[in-house]
Amino acid sequence: MSIKLEKYHYDEMLDRLGVIANIIDTNLQQHHVAKININVKDHISKAVDELYKAKILITNEIQNR
Repeated sequence: MSIKLEKYHYDEMLDRLGVIANIIDTNLQQHHVAKININVKDHISKAVDELYKAKILITNEIQNR
């Protein structure tokens, strides 16, 4: 079975990535523990970096359609 993806699927994914990135920033990166414990903050930042990479891949996919 093949799933055909439409542009709105990609737009929806971009939106959800933005929502999750905002939640991570507001609730994790800005948390007192993350501000004090650099190792924790570094791991959270790496996760955000990976979400950003996913956003770039999806944006490129949209542009190449």
